[in-house]
Amino acid sequence: MIDIGDVDAPIYRIFSLERLLDVLRTQTNALVHPSKWDDPFENFFLKSHAELPDGTHVSMESLSASWYGQCWTRNRDSDAMWRIYSAAQTGVRIGTTSRALFSSFYQESDTFASLKYLIGSVDYQSRADIERFLSETTFTDLAFGGQPHRFGRTLLVKRPEFSHENEIRLLFHDVEGNHGHDRLAIFPFPFDRIVSEVALDPRLSETDFAQRRKELVDAGCSVPIIQSDLYQFSPSTIRLG
Repeated sequence: MIDIGDVDAPIYRIFSLERLLDVLRTQTNALVHPSKWDDPFENFFLKSHAELPDGTHVSMESLSASWYGQCWTRNRDSDAMWRIYSAAQTGVRIGTTSRALFSSFYQESDTFASLKYLIGSVDYQSRADIERFLSETTFTDLAFGGQPHRFGRTLLVKRPEFSHENEIRLLFHDVEGNHGHDRLAIFPFPFDRIVSEVALDPRLSETDFAQRRKELVDAGCSVPIIQSDLYQFSPSTIRLG
């Protein structure tokens, strides 16, 4: 774990309803290739070209293809997150902890476990800092630097414009090249053992909330399902005079 802090503090992720129903039915979770991430500075090192000490240019394509990740956040509720990830009010937020998420993901029996499984807190750096890092770092430094997760740390860097996301990332390095397929890497996900809460979009009507709650229960969810209370409030009485 990299810079996680309290491993038992809650973390969250918003899935589409359709995707979460699939997670429930299959009891699996999919990490995606970082090329699917939106920020053009994401996965910045893997998109770069490398030059060896002898001047030989090396393609980073093969290294890029072997990494997968999934983004989580420490933020329980925010208007921005619901509007971005649940634009059509079809998002479902699930909550767990870094410990529970990583424990279900990390395979101790795997000979290469220390090279393959990682969870870390995102470090928000300026564009200038990122470009400076690129200019001062060689391919050899990261690929053969002697630290198993030194290369993976490059996937834990974003620009400060995204700091409101307060991200934690689950990462997998397909060292043997036999796990990922079609830019996805699938892992077992015993839902009820990992997830401690499920919340639906705060903008849903009572009818839509009940309907979607039923869909989740029918798919096998036994975790309590609530509606986010982000927009709920009790009017106060203001005394005049």
